[in-house]
Order: sequence, then C-alpha cells, then structure tokens
Amino acid sequence: MALSLVAPASEPDDVHAQLAALGTKLDYLHPALHAGEAARRTASLNHPANAAGTRAYQEHVRVVREEHIRQAGWKRLLHDHLELAYNPEKALAIGVMIGDAATGNLSLHPTNLHKRGAATARAADNNSVQLELFPAPTEPDEARLGGEEESALQIWFLVSYRVQVEGAVRIHSELSLPGKVERGFVVEWKRRIPLPVLEMDGIEPLDEDGSGEIDIPIDFR
Repeated sequence: MALSLVAPASEPDDVHAQLAALGTKLDYLHPALHAGEAARRTASLNHPANAAGTRAYQEHVRVVREEHIRQAGWKRLLHDHLELAYNPEKALAIGVMIGDAATGNLSLHPTNLHKRGAATARAADNNSVQLELFPAPTEPDEARLGGEEESALQIWFLVSYRVQVEGAVRIHSELSLPGKVERGFVVEWKRRIPLPVLEMDGIEPLDEDGSGEIDIPIDFR
C-alpha cells in the first residue's frame, strides 16, 4: 500500500513543536493509523459487520503503545477501562478514538463517530475514580496509577476519520484533549492539534467501525 502525507489546510502553529511539548512525535502517531488501515483490510464481507473497525482499533492501540514505549520510554496503561500509552514524566496519556467528518479541521467542531462509554466522560471531566489503594506490581512496560497520579492525569486521544477518494483512502486525524462529554459524545475540546492527512492507496469493502471503547468489569485484587 502506497503511503503519502498531505499537509493540513490550516496549520497556525508548528505541529511538531506542539507534539514535542507532550513528549510525542508524528512518527509515533502516523504508524498507528497506517497499521489500523492495513488491519481493517484483512476483514472480508464474511466477517462480522464490525470486524474491520475492531481490527483497526486494536492496531491503533498496539502501535501507539509500542512506538511510545520503544522510542520514548512511555508505559502501557489500562486506566478506568481505557487502553492508553502513558507518559510518566508529563502525567499524560494517549488513547484512540474514531472521529466524524470534521476531524482534523480547526474551523470545524469534531466529535466521536460512535458513542463512547462512561470512562471517556470521566476522563474529560478529570474526575478519575481511584481503583485501588495499593497498586499491584507491574510489568516493566506497564504502569499503575495511585490516587494523586490519577487526579493529575490528562488523557488525550488520537482521533481519526477515513475518507475514500478516487481509489485511495485519506485518514484525517488530530491529537486532542476532550473537555466535556454529553450523552457519550465529545461536545467540547480543551485543545486540538490537527495532523497532516495520511493517504493510502486501495479500497476495501466498507464495514462499520467498532465502538473503540470496551468497558469490561475488572476485578482488582
């Protein structure tokens, strides 16, 4: 699959500088979008209807984590059922989200394409729930947060939206910090960093994206 970048129509600030201030790079984010698009193309019409979107979501999470862990020393974090990459130096984390057609355009007001669970609303409100008083031992690349760390945590999302254009797929994206969620949809962003458009050739059968967030009760011992 051929890959190319298209500069955003409006870039009021330097994207690379904004990302660097958060401890990340475009080189860590775009590979996740590329991997997700490649993964969704492995789903056939005989798979469940949401298989393509679910596979894309899984690869988005995996590659965002792997790139930041390997290249920037971040940690893997499962926080309030959200699958995240965590920067312990800056007390922030990055998750993934499928956006709507306004994604990546600063003149518009995007939101998530599919309804999110309560965990996203809690993240937006910065009203994290302390899940355990004494964090259990973790793997070398895994993090567990205590009460003070949870309350200070900022959760950003790599928001993406794919468009089929003349035999190619364009993925519009941004790294953004939600400020308010109502009825499962982001209605206010505290900050948005539009990213260059990622373009890939080839078209695969359309399948609906998965929810992007799975709330599974976890028994912390």
